[in-house]
Formats: sequence, C-alpha cells, structure tokens
Amino acid sequence: MNKFLAILTDSLLEITSRKIIFLYAALTLFMVLIIVLIPNFKIDGQSVMGSDLVSPELITEVLAGFIDAFLGFLIFLMVFGSAGFLPSYLKKGRVELLLSKPINRMTLLTMKFLAVYIIMCAIMAIVTTIIWLAISIRLGYFSGYYFYGLLFAFVYFLVIYIIIFAIGTASRSGAIAIMGYFIIRIATDLLMGREVVYGFLGDSVWKTVLNTVYHIAPKMGEMAGNFEPLMRGEGFVNTYPVFSTLGFAVVVFLATLLVFQKRDY
Repeated sequence: MNKFLAILTDSLLEITSRKIIFLYAALTLFMVLIIVLIPNFKIDGQSVMGSDLVSPELITEVLAGFIDAFLGFLIFLMVFGSAGFLPSYLKKGRVELLLSKPINRMTLLTMKFLAVYIIMCAIMAIVTTIIWLAISIRLGYFSGYYFYGLLFAFVYFLVIYIIIFAIGTASRSGAIAIMGYFIIRIATDLLMGREVVYGFLGDSVWKTVLNTVYHIAPKMGEMAGNFEPLMRGEGFVNTYPVFSTLGFAVVVFLATLLVFQKRDY
C-alpha cells in the first residue's frame, strides 16, 4: 500500500509539474463563467431559467446532451494529457532504477497505471460536477441521472487509457500512443458502417473478415452512445459494445503486462 501511495504521489507531482491541472482549472472557470453570464431567456416577460415554463424532462434532455458533449471534449483532452506519463516512466535512466527495486514488474506497471487512471478520473469528476452544479443552479433543477453518466465515463476512459497504456508501453513514446489511439478509434468507427460495403462484397470472405474484426475490436463510438440515455434516466441502449469492448481491454491490459515482464531493459 505504501508503494502504491508513493507512485500515486509521484504521478500527482508529475501532473502538477506539467501544469496540466491548471489547464483543467482554467477550462472549468471558463465554462462556469459562460454559464453564469449567459442571459436569461424570457417568454411573455417571464424568465425561462428557474421557472415552470420548461418541463423537467426537457431540461434533463438538454442537460444530458450538454454534459455528453463536454465529457467527450474533456476525454479528448485527457488522451493528450495522460499519454506521456507512462513513456516518461519507462525512459532510459529511470526505468532501470525502478526495476532495481524489490517489486514485481507487473505489480509496478499496474500500480503506475492505476495511479494515473485514478488521478484522471478524479479530475474528470471534479471538473464535470462543478459545471453540472453551475448549470443546475442556474436552471433551478437538479438531475441526479448525471452521476450515471459520470460513472460510465470512468468505464469509458478506462478502455481508452488501456489502449494508450499498451501502445505507450510498447513504443515508450507519448506521441505514438496518441496517434495509435486515434488510428484505432477512427478504424473502429469506420467498422460501425461496414454494412455499406456489403453489397459490393457479396458472399466473399471479406465480409466474414470485416464481421470478425468488428466483434474483436473495441467499439468506443457505439459505447459512447449510452451516455445520453443514461443521463436521461433511460439506462443502456446497447450493452454489447460495452461488454465486448471491456473484454478487449482486459486482454490488451494483460498482454501489456506480460510483454513488460519479459522485455529486456
């Protein structure tokens, strides 16, 4: 436990030294100011904000759409903000010192992964909750369904960070980890529309190949489609992308640990 706390503290200090926290703080302040300063809309001279002119269902739907978009943007920033931590941890001169400690390699890498992941999730929770509170206070309506979306965002970012973590461990490059993630994301999003080319493929083997790759590959785009329904209180619209993507992430994570265990530094 003391070793994990040491790695967690080291990761937090590294994030602070890179000024990343100040970026999220500035973004939060900017969004809150916009929410506070946005003018009141009026219908027949009565303010829409905090009134009964708009139904709670409509407010919940609008709030879910806004938080969904903001979470997507925040996670996009976190891809860039988190990609470099593991490669810097494994750079020459530092990794040899770390591996000289009496600690199992897999345990060491897992603790580093968890440390960065926990810090990023904490930042995500603080930033989005402050903005949700600001909007809710301004509208005079609080939708607790937001927290379902936040919890799901933790799961969603877990998959993303495992992919970044795996590429970063293999390449020891934050830039390659970022590019690799976005290549995978774009490729898997294209697979979502694979039915478009089925008419050209007929009964060829390529149709089977595309289907097989689709079921094996992560499905972040389809997985993200659950955010708004969750924050509207409707639950999951499609659980298959969630569980299949989590299964993919578990396999990738374990494979990364095995590669790190056997790599010669």
